[in-house]
Amino acid sequence: MTDAVDALPAFDEKRSVSDESLEKKPVDGVEVTDDAVVAKEVEEFEERLQKDEATDDEYRVHEAYEVAIKVLSTRDDPELPSLTFRTFLLGLGFSAFGAVLAQIYYFKPQTLLVSTLFLLVLSYWFGNAMAAALPSRGIFRWINPGPFNIKEHVAIIIMSSTAAVSATAIQVISVQDLYYNNKLNPALAIFTLIGSQLLGYGYAGLLQDMLVKPTKCFWPTTISTANLFQALHYDNQMTSKRVRLFWTVFVVMFVWEIIPQWIFPLLTGVSIFCLANNHSIVFRNIFGGASNNEGMGLLSWCFDWNLIGSTCLFSPLWLQINQDIGIFLTYILMAGVYYGNLWRAKDFPFMSQAIFAEDGTQYNQTALLTNGKFDPEKYEKLGPAFFSATNALYLMTSNLSLGATVTHVFFWHWQDIKPFLKTFVPWNNSPLLVHDPHYEKMKVYKQIPRWWYFVLLAAAYAIAQATNYGGHSGLPWWALTVILLISLTLSLLFSTLAATIGFVEFSSSANGFYQMITAYMVPGQPIANMYGALYGQHPQGQCIAMLGDLKLGQYCKLAPRVTFAMQVIGTVVGAILNYVMMVTIIDSNRDALLSISGTRLWSGQNAQGYNSNAISWGGLGPEMFGAHGVYYMVPICLAIGVVLPLPFIIAWYIWPKAGFENFSTPIILQYSCFLSVGINTSVNPSMVIGLFSQWWVRTRYPRWFTKYNYILAAALDGGTQVISFILNFAVFGASGTPHAFPEWWGNDLSLSADRCALPDN
Repeated sequence: MTDAVDALPAFDEKRSVSDESLEKKPVDGVEVTDDAVVAKEVEEFEERLQKDEATDDEYRVHEAYEVAIKVLSTRDDPELPSLTFRTFLLGLGFSAFGAVLAQIYYFKPQTLLVSTLFLLVLSYWFGNAMAAALPSRGIFRWINPGPFNIKEHVAIIIMSSTAAVSATAIQVISVQDLYYNNKLNPALAIFTLIGSQLLGYGYAGLLQDMLVKPTKCFWPTTISTANLFQALHYDNQMTSKRVRLFWTVFVVMFVWEIIPQWIFPLLTGVSIFCLANNHSIVFRNIFGGASNNEGMGLLSWCFDWNLIGSTCLFSPLWLQINQDIGIFLTYILMAGVYYGNLWRAKDFPFMSQAIFAEDGTQYNQTALLTNGKFDPEKYEKLGPAFFSATNALYLMTSNLSLGATVTHVFFWHWQDIKPFLKTFVPWNNSPLLVHDPHYEKMKVYKQIPRWWYFVLLAAAYAIAQATNYGGHSGLPWWALTVILLISLTLSLLFSTLAATIGFVEFSSSANGFYQMITAYMVPGQPIANMYGALYGQHPQGQCIAMLGDLKLGQYCKLAPRVTFAMQVIGTVVGAILNYVMMVTIIDSNRDALLSISGTRLWSGQNAQGYNSNAISWGGLGPEMFGAHGVYYMVPICLAIGVVLPLPFIIAWYIWPKAGFENFSTPIILQYSCFLSVGINTSVNPSMVIGLFSQWWVRTRYPRWFTKYNYILAAALDGGTQVISFILNFAVFGASGTPHAFPEWWGNDLSLSADRCALPDN
């Protein structure tokens, strides 16, 4: 670390977690720890920043984790109430709103997500309105204890964002009901929902000492949100440049997004090659990408922030460099695999997630089953199944990345993991010491004892085993136990990458991994495969989400026990409402949900897709990925991936100052087939904007970067997500009837959005 940075109260990354004792120094006759001294220095540094008295070099972010100190304030007022009437009214209200809406739109033709920023802005308006309108004197003081404060706001968002999803378990429960005539009783279904999520919270509680409290674990994905909370509640609303910037950009994006999303869809992907030739399939595959599964979007440019997103503004530079390396490899590998006709690539679409028969038609997966289980005789009649080549390549690179993650994390982060693991040894008397100015301020609040999480984990494990048995999943108790142990281990590995560099692109690959290993342990049983994926991927995702919320709470100084309570309440409320809405919708619209096309109001596409994946892995897994299968290399890639970080490690040993420690093999590999699905025109602008923000602005204009970069990111996303939510109801059919903009050259429905040829599927 440079002298300039050492002059600031930034913590040494290597000392963020240790098992060494802290030296106590006498200050005015009172012994004070080094951490308390540094926390005081941080406060003085923040005061200089606030008064604009700091130098450019003091503003400059040299190491990625320094944004936790230079962008965010450690300010706290322990007397501010967090559990108020407003907290519970708005928290429960938005939790119910989000959970019901998420579940309804799981069964709609158009999927709709309730974003955290959308809830944040709405709750801010409602909270301030309640503070202004409700009586606040005398006996009404408990209803309105004063101005709407940051702790209430953060508590509301943690509760409501936890509830505002359609939980993964709902997919399993709905598929069993719709396709396997197995309707779980209400108690069993709700406990399946709650248990699968509480497992993740138990993981998070055990990992938080290592992955939440230290400065090094700064969780880049939470910085922008925490910065917005602090700007809205700490800055003077009338004179603050940060607040004015936020609302100005918010309004601009609110208006602008109507154009690319509805009026002028061509702006979602402008490709000179597509405009020059909209008949060439090669041009579409390589340069197209504005429609789903169209192409790789090489050299395309996107003007729709709904697709670009603010990740490029807050992701650390080296994360983006590793991602960009992977994307460059994507262009080469996807084109090479398809045009080299590997795995009969040209017999199937360039991009698709479906499974195909030998003749190129979609495979009749449901015809494989007898009484919900794989039937070898039916398989002989149907013949072998195939993936599109780019989808098979994605499965390989995902497994390569997963294998590389093990080696990468244990090598580069062992000095953090070792002292943490020692704290679980019963005879170890050395506590894990954490050095962080934000955490230093959190010491005034009661921490959550580790035994709480052990009890929670034990209870969740018991619930999982009981509901797994009661749900007739076909997954043996020992297989469930193995999956949960793997899930806990991968939670540690993936959470480490999410906490230290912001790498979160592993959800879909992890789901495929759990489906694969369940297929090996319990072959031929799609329902067992669904439960294996549920209890593998879902607790892992919940663990990472809770760790991020705990870090957000630490940044905004919300007591850990309040954060924990908000998550559990949000989980329970969300689970109950998810189930109630699911039963209501299925009972009223079963025929529409079972039909392939559905209706304009209801669609079973999500449940159908989840069932198809379970059949393909649970039924066809051994045939497709076994020793004699076409895709036998997919599981082998796990082992190959373990050794792939070694070249960078060896190079680092030989040339320790050359920067090889910055290259992350798991990230590069995960992005090496990143463009095999979805809309891809946003990739190029994301790369350019990310390098511009995290390199050019950060190094050339450090004052502007520190003050405004993360507020700008929140504003761009906030305005976009609010208008997107409105457009979904107003014109895109979320309310039942879509209202398409009149067709014209920039909205040509006979072509892809970028005027390339339409995708194959």
